Amino acid sequence: MRNGEPLVSQILSGSSLHIEADGIRSKAKAKAKRLLRIDGSNFTSEDSEEDEFFDAVVEEINQNPAFDADKVLNTSRLGNGSRVERTKNILQGTADAIAHPIASIKSKATRQTAGKLAKSRPYLSNQANFDFLEAHDDLQQAKDAQHAGDDEDAIEDHINNIYYFEKRVDKIQRTREEMRVAWVTARHVHRVRAVDNIPPPLPPIQHFERKDDHGFTEFKWEKWIGYKLLHGSRPFAAQYIDDFEELPFDIDTFRRHVERLIIVSAPLQEFAVDFRKIYRWEDQWRTSKWLISYLLLWYTSYIMSFLYAYIVYATAKNYYYPSSVSALRDEFSRNIDRGTTALKAGELMDQHGNKDWLGPLLEKLGPYLQLQIADLANLLEVYDSFIHFRRPQNTFHSLFLFSAVFLLSACASMQFTMKVFWFVAGLIFFGCWPISSLYPRYRLLVSPLKWALWDIPTYPEWSLQYLQERGSSALKEINLHALENSTDRFGSPEVMVGPVGDDANSPKAETMHFQALGLGTMHKESKDLLSFRCTLHHVPGHLIISAKTIRFEALVSNILPCKSFNKPYSELIEMSKQQTKDLLLAPLAKMTIGKDKLELKFRGEAGGDMHSARQNGHVVVLLENMRGRDKAFNSIVGFSGVRWQCLQKASGKLAEMENESSNASTT
Repeated sequence: MRNGEPLVSQILSGSSLHIEADGIRSKAKAKAKRLLRIDGSNFTSEDSEEDEFFDAVVEEINQNPAFDADKVLNTSRLGNGSRVERTKNILQGTADAIAHPIASIKSKATRQTAGKLAKSRPYLSNQANFDFLEAHDDLQQAKDAQHAGDDEDAIEDHINNIYYFEKRVDKIQRTREEMRVAWVTARHVHRVRAVDNIPPPLPPIQHFERKDDHGFTEFKWEKWIGYKLLHGSRPFAAQYIDDFEELPFDIDTFRRHVERLIIVSAPLQEFAVDFRKIYRWEDQWRTSKWLISYLLLWYTSYIMSFLYAYIVYATAKNYYYPSSVSALRDEFSRNIDRGTTALKAGELMDQHGNKDWLGPLLEKLGPYLQLQIADLANLLEVYDSFIHFRRPQNTFHSLFLFSAVFLLSACASMQFTMKVFWFVAGLIFFGCWPISSLYPRYRLLVSPLKWALWDIPTYPEWSLQYLQERGSSALKEINLHALENSTDRFGSPEVMVGPVGDDANSPKAETMHFQALGLGTMHKESKDLLSFRCTLHHVPGHLIISAKTIRFEALVSNILPCKSFNKPYSELIEMSKQQTKDLLLAPLAKMTIGKDKLELKFRGEAGGDMHSARQNGHVVVLLENMRGRDKAFNSIVGFSGVRWQCLQKASGKLAEMENESSNASTT
């Protein structure tokens, strides 16, 4: 795989798939700055080489679709076609709306939905899939032709061809992964929170004491046990605790969860079609084999053992013999018949009429359905990550659990196995379900499926992990290169350069020793990586992302009405994407200054000069009119080194509930 190569070798080999004009301009600007020595620093060949290396690494991040989703997903953000064509389409749509209002509304909704679904997964377009399959076909043909001749030159040519096509397949595969990360983060990741693994202090004993009806003090043991369990499991389970007891219903969030469910359930749709073929006896010989196998398993009471063994077998087979290419090839020759399930709501129809029953139904069942669909989508995404070994160590842990259950069900007596089964079923019914129903925030902590597939990522979690791996790899390459240059410059990194005796601990000696260790000033002071134009308190400036900190710098100094910020990543606890509300001039704002906002929440400094605290003493910064907001969001995630938790996008009602929940937790 291409991912196994050093990052710099990928950059310097000229294998970038997206060479943009802005990247060329940034390179030229940086080179001109170095040649003209604008920064006023001493210019040496080593500094030039180090700057070129640093610029190459940053440029690779700049051109990476995973970090900049706008380049590959929202190319039509400002509209398609010329201005005359867009004006003509608007006038035509207005005329149709006046003449046929109902049909126009339906057509507009259909077009919007179709447009969103059409651009939801561009990395799985027909052309992209065709190129991917064609590359695999070329690689297979090169491997088949390897043994065609005995000439040494011909064999060497075949080996070179195989190497070339392998690199091509790896390049396309990496591009598809980057497009997938870009789509997931742009479409489904709007708010993240830093995982706080440090448990809060336990409340005093008086917190668990209550007066009964007769005035006697009783100790709430169940509440105390719950606090102790939460306190003990916080270091490894904090990422699975929601921030609200019940998430408010939001139609956009609900639609995104349905979209995730439809996408991730594609393999299950294929399985359902295959399952239907079996019970319809379309292939009589195949159905007969399954019938005989079922009767044998039923007679020997090994149905569940067969299920566990099949899970282990299918996962191991997919690891050693991946079926993604063959499955993708089958999609071109298969048409899956997808059906829909009707919703029974006769009582609501009688109460509200045939046309007005859907609104009350969504108000009653919306929050519950949204939560269940989100959990189902998460579970299917986790299972997909489990099958494809996206976190191999955790997958092997889950496989060990399934293997242990298989051995238990296969080797132990049937009476003991059924006792274990019904004990687990009773524990779930009387223990897990009440907790998940009364305290939805902790529903995942008592989910047997979550424990069986513990810490295996969903698509958003895997995307954040991918961004952090790429960011960490870039920083590592920069550090290693700087270390090598410093080693060559000073001879040995262990040499102490500086005074001895009483002056050995002076700041000058520490600085010289710091440079002798090969760390250089770039590591002592965080070096800037990326910058994004935005406004803070209506003051234009740049959000600057460095290796260790994040800060805002105004275009004109000393004009901010309040204090700016320069914070390390460790103090950043939450980020969320926002947009300007739809107003009359919203299209104009979208064409000019932009509608995207980025909200940053830092810990501490309640009531400081930087911004008014919004929740629990935290400092909130709102960056407006931000170009490249999604790229900035992904870059902060990638370079922060902080573990992030994906949360539902906060609406107005959600923010109020967050404030109430946080205030209640602090009292």
